[in-house]
Amino acid sequence: MVEAVADDAPGPDVVLGASRDARALAECLKQLTGNQRQTIILAYSHGLSHGELAQHLKQPLGTVKTWIRRGLDRLKGCMDTNAVG
Repeated sequence: MVEAVADDAPGPDVVLGASRDARALAECLKQLTGNQRQTIILAYSHGLSHGELAQHLKQPLGTVKTWIRRGLDRLKGCMDTNAVG
C-alpha cells in the first residue's frame, strides 16, 4: 500500500539544502567583479560559448576567457568556504 502512494518529489532535507546552496551562490556571485559575474551568468544561463560572449560583449576572446576563469576560481573558493555540510 505504501508503494502505491510513494512520491518521487524531493524530501524537505533536499529542498532545504538546495535553498541554502542557492542563497550561497547568490552571495558568492555578488563578490565577483561585474565583468566576471556578467560573463558567467551569460555563459550558464544563456548557453553562450566563449566566442559568442566575446562577440556579444565586443571584447577580445582572451579577455572574456580570463574573466570567466578568474570568476569561476573566486566562485569556487567562496562556495567552498560557505559550504553547509
